[in-house]
Amino acid sequence: MITIPSILAALEAESHAGTLKRYEKIQETKPYYGVPMGAISRIAKPYIHQLELVYPLWETKILEAQYLAIQIAKGRANQLTEETIQSCLDDTVSQNVLDKFANLILNKRSDARKWEDWLLQSDGPVFQRLGWALKGSYFASKKASSKEIEETLSTIETHLQTVAEPIQWTMNQCLVEIAVAYPDYLEQGLTIGRTLAVYADMKVPKGCTSAYAPDWIEALLKRKK
Repeated sequence: MITIPSILAALEAESHAGTLKRYEKIQETKPYYGVPMGAISRIAKPYIHQLELVYPLWETKILEAQYLAIQIAKGRANQLTEETIQSCLDDTVSQNVLDKFANLILNKRSDARKWEDWLLQSDGPVFQRLGWALKGSYFASKKASSKEIEETLSTIETHLQTVAEPIQWTMNQCLVEIAVAYPDYLEQGLTIGRTLAVYADMKVPKGCTSAYAPDWIEALLKRKK
């Protein structure tokens, strides 16, 4: 019989000094065991699609248990109940976990746009960050109308410099997605990025791409070629 304690024990047994050190460095949300993502994916395999495990794992509040819950559910995202999703959308949860939940669960659902609206209308910056992440994915799908693009670019141009830092990151990413996915708006996207200059002074490790929108846009366009 599968028990949550037995799954947690399997996770804890995979604790890795390097992962623990990295989590300490980035001040990751506690509690956590320090388990590499590869080990979490391996542990998840016997439980894939067993959605009854998702909420019990999530409510343990343990970082790796929540990552495991996402791995279990991602193939059947549409089958998660709205009640379960709302329970998982807790602003005390690690931002990294919530980002992955948005990308692998909410973004894969047929009602992703409904969750986008719900998140953007929420008060907390953590939730609005996720809403902008979903909006960016929608624009990347190349399904947006000219009206949607223009309204969104106007919102970004007005608010990008002043929004809370968690929101700023995904709003900026949305700007990049629009510029890359819709050639007619490329120059406008570049102009907004240069004018606002958000992340222009960011120090970037060698081999990495800057989050400064014009640099990020140009890097993605080169990759597409």
